[in-house]
Amino acid sequence: MHTTTELRAKLSTDREGGGSRRPHGALPRRRRKPSGTLAGWLSVAPALLVILGFTFYPMVRSMLLSTDRWNMLGPRQFVGTENYATILAPGSFRESLFNTLVFTLITLAGTYVLALATAMAANRELASARIVRTITVLPAVIPMVVAGLIWKWLYEPDHGLVNNLIALVGVDGARWLFDEDLALPAVALVSIWKDFGIYALILLGGLQRIPAELYEAATIDRAGPWRQFRSITLPMLRPAGAAVFLLLVFNSFKVFDQVWVMTEGGPGTATLTVVTFIYTKLLTDVGVASAASVVLFVILLAITLIRLRLTSREES
Repeated sequence: MHTTTELRAKLSTDREGGGSRRPHGALPRRRRKPSGTLAGWLSVAPALLVILGFTFYPMVRSMLLSTDRWNMLGPRQFVGTENYATILAPGSFRESLFNTLVFTLITLAGTYVLALATAMAANRELASARIVRTITVLPAVIPMVVAGLIWKWLYEPDHGLVNNLIALVGVDGARWLFDEDLALPAVALVSIWKDFGIYALILLGGLQRIPAELYEAATIDRAGPWRQFRSITLPMLRPAGAAVFLLLVFNSFKVFDQVWVMTEGGPGTATLTVVTFIYTKLLTDVGVASAASVVLFVILLAITLIRLRLTSREES
């Protein structure tokens, strides 16, 4: 048996020598797992890298290029705000911005009205509701380039289906894509036809979240269909309507595919949009195209902030 003095001396020796000896039979220490915060960052790291590489880096790069004059061949020359002064002066960019605003208003009004009517028809407990839901989504499956080519053929002045149908009622057809007054609405109609089904599904989800008790109480109070629509449906659809509004505005301001396939911005500059302007300018002056993209980003950001501010006020 060891005396108390010997035990104390042994413990002192172990401490001086490291004192890390594990008692016989003791389990090894487990590695400490990453904390919850670290594990969360590690799980979202791939998505963050994609966003940084394909969104924020091009955005910052465009802002830097917007202060240079460069045609992708010669050396870059710093010009400051000259590119912004160029695009904001009277010219093609201002025309493209005006065309984009008109296109946005047409598609916003037409798509929302058609999508809401379709959503209300699909929300009814009828056997035909499923057919309505299926038919309205079919155009959204078609790629925009294909849809543009189809409608370009339908708008063909001499042999297109649209003019042939109009001729059945004794009315002369129009040169849809060759008329400066009709080309932009004709292209906007393609966007309305193709996308209204997707927005109808969003509004349908909003309609199905409205409690049926509200309509039952309104019926007891002898409120007619129009009064119920105005006092119940529209106010309760504000969250879904706000989402549809922002999506429509974003997609309308970024319109390019159908415009380029159907008219390439013509006739003249009648269907020249902001993105079409940026695309054509990239071939000659990257700085001007970058400045136009920055202006487009500022406009969309302002619209988003205003809409979010209005939404927060309505909810409060």
